[in-house]
Amino acid sequence: MKNIGFYKRFFLLLVVSITIFSCDLFNWGQPNNYSIGHFPESPVNLEECNTEYDDYNSDIPVFGETFPLCFSSNRNSHGTHFDIVYKLMSVYFSKKTGELDIYENTQSNLDVYSRNSNLRQALSKINTSHDELGPYIIPLGEGYFPVESGYQSFQNYIFLYANNETGNHNIKLTHNTHTNRYDTIINLDYLNSDAHDFYPTLNSEKTKIYWSSNRDGTFNIYFTPLDQTGDILTDMVHGGGYPVTKDDILNSEDDDKCPSITNHTLVFASNRKGGFGGYDLYYSFFENGKWGEPIHFGSEINTEYDEYRPIVRSQPWEFDNDMMIFSSNRPGGKGGFDLYYVGIQRKTDQ
Repeated sequence: MKNIGFYKRFFLLLVVSITIFSCDLFNWGQPNNYSIGHFPESPVNLEECNTEYDDYNSDIPVFGETFPLCFSSNRNSHGTHFDIVYKLMSVYFSKKTGELDIYENTQSNLDVYSRNSNLRQALSKINTSHDELGPYIIPLGEGYFPVESGYQSFQNYIFLYANNETGNHNIKLTHNTHTNRYDTIINLDYLNSDAHDFYPTLNSEKTKIYWSSNRDGTFNIYFTPLDQTGDILTDMVHGGGYPVTKDDILNSEDDDKCPSITNHTLVFASNRKGGFGGYDLYYSFFENGKWGEPIHFGSEINTEYDEYRPIVRSQPWEFDNDMMIFSSNRPGGKGGFDLYYVGIQRKTDQ
C-alpha cells in the first residue's frame, strides 16, 4: 500500500510539472513545426501590465524565459503621481503550434522569483509622493545570504531612476551590491542640472553614460565618459570631471528623449519633423566609432499618437528577431499610455 501511495504522488507531481512547464502537453509525440521563435512584427498590447492609467518607461535588467520588468505607472495614486512598479514576466513560444505568450508569472516557488524579490524592497525605498520615472537597472550577478537551510541567492543590481522632488527630474541611484538590502539613495550630481535630466543608459562597453535633458531649451541626448578606475558602481557614483556632450548626430531641433542602448543599437523617442505625429520611435547603429543617422521605425510601429521610451532585448538562441517594448497612447489600449511589445530585425554583426 505504501508503494501504491508513492506512485500516486509521483504521478501527480509529474502531471503538475508538465502542466506548469509545457503548454504543449496535449501535443506530445508530434514533431516541432518551428525551430525558433519569432516576435510579432505588429505591436501587441502587454495586457497584464496595463491599467486605465499611464503605464510606461519600462526596463528589463535580465532577459530570459522568466524575467523581471520594472516600469513607471500612476496607477497607485489613481493618476496623481508616478511610481515604479515591478512584475515578474514570462515569455513562452510553442515550437509545435507557433503560439507566443508574454504573461505575468506569479509562481513564488521559482528561483528567479526569489532571486529578484529584493526589487520590491528597492521600490519601497525609491517610490515617494513625487514622480519616479525611467528605471534603468544594471545586473551585477548573484549574491548570497544565510537562511536556516543554508544560503539563499539574490540578484545584485544597480538601480537608476529619476525623481522630481526638487521640481525638475534628477537622476538618482541605489544598489544592493553589499547585502540583499538596498543602500542609501545617491544623487548623481554630475548628470543633473537645473532642468529635467532623466532616462540614463550605458553604452555596451560601460564606458559612457547617456541620458536626456532639456538644459538647452529642448530635450536632447547627452553623454559623458565614466572614469573606469574601479568597478562600475564606483565609476558611476564618483563620476564627473569629464565634459558633458550633446550628440549632434542623434539630436534634432525638436525634442529627442528616452535613449536606450542594447549591444550597439540605440533606440529613442522624438517629435522631430518627418514623423507621423507626436513622439515616434527611432533607432541608430554605432559603427566606425560614432552613431549613425537615426532611422524611423516606420508605420508598423509608429502612429499619429505618441510612442515613447523604447527598450530592446535579445534572446538569439530562442528567437530570430529581437523584442522591443515601448509605450503608446494610441486607441485600443486600456487607457492613457499602455506598454506594447513588437519584434524588430536584429543587427547580426554586432
